Amino acid sequence: MTKFKPALGLSNNHLQSILSSSGPRTFLEKRRARKLLRLSKRHIITTPQGVTLEGFITLHTAASTKGLAIILHGWEGCADSLYVLSSGQKLLDAGYDVFRLNFRDHGDTHHLNPELFNSSRLEEVAEAVKYLCAEFGGKHNVLCGYSLGGNFCLRVANIAKSEDIKLHQAIAICPVLHPRTTMAELSTGFPIYEQYFVAKWKRSLTKKLRHHPQLGYGRALKKLKTLDEMNQFFVDGYTHFSSRNDYFEAYSIIDDGLSQLAIPTTIITSEDDPMIPAGHLSHLHQSKWLSIDLQAKGGHCAFIKNWKFESWASERIAELAK
Repeated sequence: MTKFKPALGLSNNHLQSILSSSGPRTFLEKRRARKLLRLSKRHIITTPQGVTLEGFITLHTAASTKGLAIILHGWEGCADSLYVLSSGQKLLDAGYDVFRLNFRDHGDTHHLNPELFNSSRLEEVAEAVKYLCAEFGGKHNVLCGYSLGGNFCLRVANIAKSEDIKLHQAIAICPVLHPRTTMAELSTGFPIYEQYFVAKWKRSLTKKLRHHPQLGYGRALKKLKTLDEMNQFFVDGYTHFSSRNDYFEAYSIIDDGLSQLAIPTTIITSEDDPMIPAGHLSHLHQSKWLSIDLQAKGGHCAFIKNWKFESWASERIAELAK
């Protein structure tokens, strides 16, 4: 197993986490993913329950492929997030067709469904993955996810066998393990993270309201300043959960959350992740199907290995997906 070792000057976990999705990496990663983007085509999925999701399929130019790689972004990310493009291009180079899925209300999809996104909406993501494996799948189908997308990835992997989803492998990078703890880390840790997510969530909710004004939260949204306030308001008013704790528990994967795993599944994460405490790894259900690839450094969904801002995690995913 290869180990992540950042270049001199790139060891700080906050620097890693911030560079993952901003700064000069924006230009460099899009340039490195030119083939992935040039060959991609928009694809709309409608689940049996009537939910509409959008994604982008890039079919390999070779006559035969290894299979399909589906990539899930993190909270308030999208199919074009830099880490998605980086791993997508590496998987394309490794011989896979690649599908980059947008969650509900992520990317430019706020018009597609009247109800708001929330992290407990596993069914629609699982149905989308099931459809993609049937429509585009091959000999070896891999599901990858980052952060909240990693959490969805693990939950889909957990039910893949019982729901007859033709997945053969799952790889989750810095997945959310215990949502209540992660939200607390965001709210009380390095201030830039809470500011970042409050701003992005507010932009997303404002965009949603333009397409679905009947949701009616415009005036209240302006008054909400923190993640705690926003979670309280939207869990109480726009989900069926009776409390924030009930909501967070609905997508927690510690304890028996992965007890049904029946496909090879790998978690790649770091000891210095400022949002996902590595200590919670010991609370996961022990399974012969689950492997933990824990690195000392890497920040959150970063693992930037050099000053070209290349991702070790993307290379590791392609290495594992065999």
